[in-house]
Amino acid sequence: SGPQRTEESIMDVQQAKAVFRGPMVSVATPFTPDFELDLEALRTNIRFMVERGVRQGQGVLLVAAAGGEFPMLSLEERKEVTRVSVEAAQGEVPVATSLQFTGTREVVEMARFSHEVGAALGQLSAPYYYEPPAGDIFGLFEAVSTESDLPIMIYNNWGNTLNMNVDMVESLAELPNVVVLKWSAPASHQFTTGLHHLADRLAIFDNDGQHVWSHMLGAVGFITHISNFWPEYPLEIWNLLERENYRQAIQKLAGFKWGWHKWVVKACQETEGEGPFIKAAMEEVGLPAGPPRPPARPLSAALREEFGQLLAGAREPAGAGE
Repeated sequence: SGPQRTEESIMDVQQAKAVFRGPMVSVATPFTPDFELDLEALRTNIRFMVERGVRQGQGVLLVAAAGGEFPMLSLEERKEVTRVSVEAAQGEVPVATSLQFTGTREVVEMARFSHEVGAALGQLSAPYYYEPPAGDIFGLFEAVSTESDLPIMIYNNWGNTLNMNVDMVESLAELPNVVVLKWSAPASHQFTTGLHHLADRLAIFDNDGQHVWSHMLGAVGFITHISNFWPEYPLEIWNLLERENYRQAIQKLAGFKWGWHKWVVKACQETEGEGPFIKAAMEEVGLPAGPPRPPARPLSAALREEFGQLLAGAREPAGAGE
């Protein structure tokens, strides 16, 4: 049976917009050289981000998600990453975690556990592998909504699962505790339409890299990997957006983010997933990251050198030990 729900246990959108704001960091999962979880390194990296400004109202930590190599983690490992991340955050920044799985029972189990250990939000996409009809998608979200008290972030991960259009998202937004949307779309007009129709209904995080446009249309933050190794940079962009200083925000994006994106495209052609390029960047500034889990491979020396030059050409962040 599900939890005994009270009005106090249901988060509304205005509460969500107050709690979940700013750069949402897809946090890397560190491994030891033999590919086991390195939980002490995870604690170190989270404190690095918190101490450099990633706090409630100025950021969210998204753990055990794609940047954290969740497809290569067992359900128990994802639970451990979530638990340790919440402990390391010490209540200073909200921790979101990925609930995605191929079966509803496991998703509900992950949601209940995450709520029990203090996670603030669960990320959930459409089911993957089989192409689900709308009823299956709704049933999955409904089960998590009714059988756990964890607030939910809809994730339209159209590149890896079925695209959820605006009508589908609107129906999911009617469910209790479905309060956040991580939004991208296959076409620019669909991305814009979603923001226009949904910004009053959900706290929206831009996952399309359209920082200025999404903020103008009501987004409360954006997804980033960069905070893993340079927390100050996305925060500078966010604060410019909040001041509606859009021209300077564009200049700041041009100073590093656009070059970073081009480099990431090259990295993804060399090996799979987000872990390899995030970890290469973290190691460049002296943070413990370890290898990605196979079948992903560490990046080549040539790409690492190219990143080092890119970073030095921007404003190189201070290392973890400084």
